[in-house]
Amino acid sequence: MIALYLNWHDMPVDRGIVDRLTRSLGAGINVAVGHHRADGALFAAHCATPALARAWRPAVTPGGSCILFNGHLDNADALRRDLGIGTRDAATLYAAGYARWGDAIDLRAIGQFSTILVSRGGRRVRLARSPLQAPPLHVWHDHDRVIVASTARAVFAAGEVAPQIDEQKIADSLYLNYFEEERGWYSNITRIPSGAHAAITPARLTTQRYYDCAMLPDIRLKRDTDYVDAANALLLEGTKASLDGFARPAISLSGGLDSQAVTAFAIEATGGDHPLLGLTSVPEAGWNGIDPPSFFGDERQHVAALAAMYPMLETETLDAAGLSFDHKLSAMFLMAGAAPRNAMNLHWIHALRARARARGCDVLLLGAAGNLSFSFDGKGAFPSWFARGRWLRLARELNAMRGNRSLARVFASQALLPLTPDALYRRWARDSWALDGWCPLDPDYAREMGVQDRARDMGHDISFRARRSSRAYRAAGFGNAMSEMGDIRQGLDLIHDIPSRDPTAYRPLVEFCMGIPDDQYLRGGRQRWLARRMLQGRIPDMVLNETRRGRQAVDWAVRIARDRSALIGELATLAKSPTMSRRLDLPKLRTALEAWSPETTGNGDNMNLIQHALPRAITAARFIRFVEGSNQI
Repeated sequence: MIALYLNWHDMPVDRGIVDRLTRSLGAGINVAVGHHRADGALFAAHCATPALARAWRPAVTPGGSCILFNGHLDNADALRRDLGIGTRDAATLYAAGYARWGDAIDLRAIGQFSTILVSRGGRRVRLARSPLQAPPLHVWHDHDRVIVASTARAVFAAGEVAPQIDEQKIADSLYLNYFEEERGWYSNITRIPSGAHAAITPARLTTQRYYDCAMLPDIRLKRDTDYVDAANALLLEGTKASLDGFARPAISLSGGLDSQAVTAFAIEATGGDHPLLGLTSVPEAGWNGIDPPSFFGDERQHVAALAAMYPMLETETLDAAGLSFDHKLSAMFLMAGAAPRNAMNLHWIHALRARARARGCDVLLLGAAGNLSFSFDGKGAFPSWFARGRWLRLARELNAMRGNRSLARVFASQALLPLTPDALYRRWARDSWALDGWCPLDPDYAREMGVQDRARDMGHDISFRARRSSRAYRAAGFGNAMSEMGDIRQGLDLIHDIPSRDPTAYRPLVEFCMGIPDDQYLRGGRQRWLARRMLQGRIPDMVLNETRRGRQAVDWAVRIARDRSALIGELATLAKSPTMSRRLDLPKLRTALEAWSPETTGNGDNMNLIQHALPRAITAARFIRFVEGSNQI
């Protein structure tokens, strides 16, 4: 992580600010923090050892600008070759690239990174975050000074500004709207979006996006097999980059295509003679074992089949017994500075990361972006084919997947409805926008905060309306689902002292997958066609041919039931707070929880309230109390 405190008037930085900011940057983390003061500026960064911290200095361009770098480069060798330098230091390499190419360095450099540049003389600060995914940057500034840090708590630790909850962020997040990436969790802090540059002067802060994955060029190859070969090469390239510098990898391994693909490619990337630890979440004892149609909750058979193909793969299952959504929640508030979106998954995520660290692993591989890259299922293809006049292709694919439904009905729902004018569609889907069955917001508060209008204006459709093209679907995925990823993943990495890497988010792979035709993902009614061809012979047939989806936190009822009385009590306590009662529909949540038991089946809305709305409400309330309970984080 990195931080900057800059006084525009070149006044020396007070020693107390130095101590507070560096102490906050290293709070709870097994790293040293190096710092350097010069010309009214304090620069700080994590260092591997105390000796490195004592000698640390920011990188400097030939023009005298100072640069802080946080993250990793996937194409460092190519950059060194192009620049003709041999440095292994990412900050120095980036500084040389900026001196040569200017802002274009952020496209030439491939990886996940964020940077802070202070111009010579200290009158301008330039910030950058890499495309798609990047470590976070939080900013506070006025006419006298600017503070930038990887975590909001370091901004507050300087003592110039106190944390204040952003009320709109709370409301939007509980409506699952995360599209406004610049809006962080604090009203007085700006968060720089991924794929954006920001310029700060004493007068203003301006932000401009330099990258938009929706505008990537089309890619067309001669043969179907060419797409498979190219995607395989890029996933292998991304996996090698993710493993670079690490000796003992672990992988978050499930029964799905994405993590099994990363496992197979990691084994290939290491030559097949290095051990790989696969860690799999399984249900806690007491789960009823009932799966809805099209889903499966216990993935150990799929994982065992993969392990049978690769002797160097050691697998271990984790049931996170006794844990629930609030496990290490306060640590997440401190380290991520955010209220986690899918709190009901936190128990197994924490358990898995803790086990990887305990086993001596030095990196955790993920496959989180696979559904938006190589294993995309073709969502948005139907309306796109219709709009572009590819009607024969559209008819063939609709007929292949319609089952017992009429072709006209499938055409209307899959191809025509996504293209319906927004006003008409909203009238048709009005029941889907209701808050009753899934959202913890108080209806009056939701109207006051304008959550539905804001969601519509930003393109966030809570009815899960199909997008008008596959490109639009994936751009929305990176814009909404991934917008909080920087803070959350950084928090998880810090809490468990193990970095994570996701080969499926490798930018050249994502860009290739965004550019190729939809029929590479959907052919003859077979979804995820590209991934299934890529993985032929690499993963078990039972996984390759699986059409069901794995269910995360399938044992939620066991975990909620264990804490039911305590949760009812917490809802009663929250109801005594006028501000919490204003935000949350606490009577609805309490009534649902009191009427529920783990054996309950039937009322889908009630189940959704307990499985999804309740953990989100409790998480948001605890986050607010965490922030408001102290101005010194």
